[in-house]
Amino acid sequence: MQQPSLLDILTHTPSWVWAVLVLVIWIGLRRTRDRDVSPSRLVLFPLIIAGLAVSNMVGNGFGAATLDGLLLGALTGVYAAFVLEKRNGAIKLPDGRVRLAGEWTSLAVIVVIFLSRYVTTVIGTVDPATAAGDGFHFVTALLSGFFSVMMLVRTGLRLRVALA
Repeated sequence: MQQPSLLDILTHTPSWVWAVLVLVIWIGLRRTRDRDVSPSRLVLFPLIIAGLAVSNMVGNGFGAATLDGLLLGALTGVYAAFVLEKRNGAIKLPDGRVRLAGEWTSLAVIVVIFLSRYVTTVIGTVDPATAAGDGFHFVTALLSGFFSVMMLVRTGLRLRVALA
C-alpha cells in the first residue's frame, strides 16, 4: 500500500481542525499585545496546555522513553520559564490585576502544540508502528513536558507578582 502524500493528508483533514488552527492563531496573536489580566485568568491557558500534556502521557503510556522525555522536557521548561519571565516580567497593578507585556512566545507555544498533536495523529494513522516506538514517545513527551512546565512555571512566577 502506498503512503499518502502530504496533499492527501491535508485535503483529508477535517474542516474543524482548520477552524481550530485559526482559533489558535487568533488567540496567540492577541497575546502579542500588552494586556491586563486578573490572577484567575492567568491560570487558564497553562492549565489547558498541562491538560493536553497529561492527555499525551496517558496516550503514550508511562514507559521509560516517555518518562525520560518528560523529565528532560520539564527541566528545560523550568529554565526557559525563568529566562523568559526575567526578560519580560509581569507588573502588579493597583487594582489587583497584572499587566503582561505582549510577547510572541505564547503564539509559538500554541502553534507548536497544535502542529505536534496534528503530526502525532497523522503518524498514528499512517504509520502506527512508528507511533508505538520509544523514539516517538520520547519526542512527544519531551515537547509536552517542555511546553506545559514552561507555561506553568511562568504562570507561577506571574502569580507570585500578582499576589505579593
